[in-house]
Amino acid sequence: METIIVEIVKGIGSILVQPALYVSILIAIIAGFNRIKWERKSFHVRIHSPWQELKGFFGLGIIFGVAISIIMVFVGFTLTIGWIAIFNAVLIVLLLVGMFRMASTAYTIGITSLVYYAVYYFDWQLAPFEDRMLPIRDLYIDNFMIVIVFVLALLLAVEAFLIQFTGANQASPMLRKSGRGKWVGAFQLRRLWLLPLVCFIPGHGFAALFDWWPIFQIGNQTFSLMVLPIVIGFQQQVQSQLPAQATHKIAVRVTSLSILIALLGVVSIVIPVLSLLAFIVAIAGRFWISYRHRNEERDSAFKFTPQVDGIMVLGARENTPASRMDILAGEVIMEVNGIPVMDREDLYEALNENRAYCKLKVRDNNGEPRIVQTAIYEEDSFELGLFMVE
Repeated sequence: METIIVEIVKGIGSILVQPALYVSILIAIIAGFNRIKWERKSFHVRIHSPWQELKGFFGLGIIFGVAISIIMVFVGFTLTIGWIAIFNAVLIVLLLVGMFRMASTAYTIGITSLVYYAVYYFDWQLAPFEDRMLPIRDLYIDNFMIVIVFVLALLLAVEAFLIQFTGANQASPMLRKSGRGKWVGAFQLRRLWLLPLVCFIPGHGFAALFDWWPIFQIGNQTFSLMVLPIVIGFQQQVQSQLPAQATHKIAVRVTSLSILIALLGVVSIVIPVLSLLAFIVAIAGRFWISYRHRNEERDSAFKFTPQVDGIMVLGARENTPASRMDILAGEVIMEVNGIPVMDREDLYEALNENRAYCKLKVRDNNGEPRIVQTAIYEEDSFELGLFMVE
């Protein structure tokens, strides 16, 4: 029993020998510090922690990874050492080229599987990433590809869920100039999630490269244990709607794509070649979703623009009077302490009327007025902690 536990621990540690994990972590760190630069450029202050992207990387996705891994272990999900090597290479290239935007599983798993099929079809050599006891030519490639299609459909469904419920969390506001030279507000949505996926490798797998790699004997079959770092990325700019509205639309489209891929997987059981079509549809479909969102944003009117009857709000810093009053992005401040305001100077003058208390009249995102108020303490920001479009 102790030996089995030791081998399982070694298998879990296998995620640490895959370069894609370290590149993903590095990209998340770089993205956090780059975000700080544009926050300071727009508002002269840091809004969120530079480690926000890294914290999200080791967040909710891990729970999904564990849940899916349990399912995969029970159904006996297996990969090959060659497929895993190609996956690491594809993920690294896509992260370096497109960062979060190109890290959808539609791209990483879709491209990896197409390349792997080409390796099989043209009988290319993947040494040293090929098990001599189980060469790729002896693999039941059609069955292998069909299984990967279903896994891709499941991961796309998880991607849609993550986009829906966490894609808009702590969206980073920014100011940019419109085509007419006016300052307008926008939000950059960027998330990267890690899903550690447990799988088995038939044959000796990585044990041929590393003597310490865990090996399991099930019947007459030998398996190596592997934890694959599935990384899901998401990046979009939003300027015509609230971030939560944008992520909902995108999530619905990604869910539809996952259902389509699953249906193609079912049909490919009868017509195996359609598994290749499923990967192509996944890649093209995910690209179309991003492209459509970009065009919709470009063709729609700006939402976060200067207002004729108040000050447009993009958000509030944490632990400030504005955050205590729950002032949200897209709302418009019309009055401060009973005085109509149109810009930052009006806001300062109205706040000076009462330095210990603040009462705001706000028009919410439904167009309805509401009153919010809070005490002002000595350590509070004089600007209430607001990010505004003027």
